[in-house]
This record gives sequence, structure tokens and C-alpha cells, in this order.
Amino acid sequence: PATERASPAYWDIQSGGVASNRSWNDHNPNWTDCESSHLGEVPVTLLVCLCGMVGNGAVLWLLGFRIRRNPVTTFVLNLAVADFTFLLSVTIALGIFCVLESLCHKLGSQGVTTTLNVTIFFAFTASVYLLTAFSAVTALSVLPVSRCPCHCSQHFPGLLCALLWALSILFTGILYFHPSAIIAFVLSCLLSVLTLVCSALTLLAMVLCSSRKHPPRKLCAVVLLAAVCFPFFTADFGYWLLLRVFDFSVFVLNVSLPLACANSSIHPFIYFLAGSCANKFTLSGSVALQRVFCDVTE
Repeated sequence: PATERASPAYWDIQSGGVASNRSWNDHNPNWTDCESSHLGEVPVTLLVCLCGMVGNGAVLWLLGFRIRRNPVTTFVLNLAVADFTFLLSVTIALGIFCVLESLCHKLGSQGVTTTLNVTIFFAFTASVYLLTAFSAVTALSVLPVSRCPCHCSQHFPGLLCALLWALSILFTGILYFHPSAIIAFVLSCLLSVLTLVCSALTLLAMVLCSSRKHPPRKLCAVVLLAAVCFPFFTADFGYWLLLRVFDFSVFVLNVSLPLACANSSIHPFIYFLAGSCANKFTLSGSVALQRVFCDVTE
């Protein structure tokens, strides 16, 4: 059982079914306040998740069936899948919470709670890796002296995305069975944040200082906005994920969860904003995505 793997200093389940953290006893001794203090966050988080699932679902439909595929849309499609999975898992978890009217108890059986926590952890990790790869490849592609692999091979984006999905599964499996390997996950996340920062700075410099006649300004704007929003929305959520590693069998609503859901929900709106505001304004999602992604290779 997950609770047997966890150290006594971390999460355990009391006889009443309430999640507690012994290392937090000095800071938050009364866990019965959890339900009342976080009850107002449930409808807000659910609303953000529903809007995000609609947006990411529209991106999946348009890029998957209505718009011609290219290396850029491959990254965007995979990122939309990861964001949609993350939002759906959070929605299911909060839906069960609302039914059980409990925000600090186990979600039904231990297996249900563990499955939801593992899925949330896996989807969020995949989203971080895919966003990092998308921003890095975009930054490399706009450099005048670079030969980005995504322009040399049509199979490179798909292979890279498959590798990142596999890496996310590997990290989730390792941390589920061996929480002591968390240092590797922390280092990978720090490397992802560093890569996002470097990519954003590179794109900003190219947009402002490049002498090229036709820089992909709409795509650069999309990556810049996504990279800038990421640390603001997910900084505290990483701490919540670290607690999940030591016991996946308990789900506790945290104040950082709505912000993390907003991070996954905002990507489709960034695509639409960048495409609809360019040239002639349009409310068509298909036209907006085509403006952002379809003419990049040209």
C-alpha cells in the first residue's frame, strides 16, 4: 500500500479517514478546517477546468481533423492532450469530492484516489516537458545560424513527443514505487524551467532585434506568453506534487490547484488571441489557428 511506503514524517491516514501530515502539525493542527476553508475554491476550479477542457478539445479537433499537420502542430496537439488529461483528472477528483462532501478524506477507495493522483502527476509532468520542448524547438528554429532538427525531418517532432511521454511515464512509475528518487524529478523540472526561460529570452531578442523580413511573430508571441504564464501559475503547485509523491492514496485540495488548472486552460486562449488579433480580426478558431501555426514553415 502507498501508505506503507511513506515515511512517518509524511502523509498518513488516521482512523477517522482524515489525511494528516505529522511534519505539518505545528503549522496546521486542525484538519477539520480544511473543508470550510477550501470549499469556495471547488466551483472556481471546476469552472476553470471545464473552460480549459472545451478550449483544449477545440484545439484537438481543429488541429487533428481540420487543419493540415506540420511539425509545430504536432507539439501543440500533444500539449493539448496532456492539458486535457490533467484537467479531466482534476474535474473527476473534485466531482467525487462534491458528492462525498469531503475535502480532506480519501476519495472512495484507495485505488480510485491513487489512480487520480497518479494521472494528475503524470499529465502535469508531460505538459511541462512538452511545453519545454515546444518552446526550445521554436527558439532554435528562429535563430538565423541554426539548423533545427524539426526542419530537417518530418518525423522528429513525433519522435520527440513520444520520448517525452515515455519519460513522463517512467518518472511517474519510479516515483510511485520509489519516492526517494524524487531528486531526479526535481532536477528535471528545474532544467525545464531553465530551458523555458532561455527560450523565452531568445524569442524576445529575435522579435525585437532581428533583421529578418518575416519572423514568425505570432508563433513567438504564443510561446512567449505560455512561457511567461507557466512559473506564475505553477510555482506553488510543484510543492503540492512533491507531497503527492510520498502518498498517492490521499487527495487534499490545495490553493495552488486552481492556478495550475488555469495554466493548462490558458494555452488555447493564447493561440486564439494571437491568431485572431493578427491582421484582420476574426472570431473563427480555425482561422486563428491557421494564422498562428500553418504558415510557419513558409
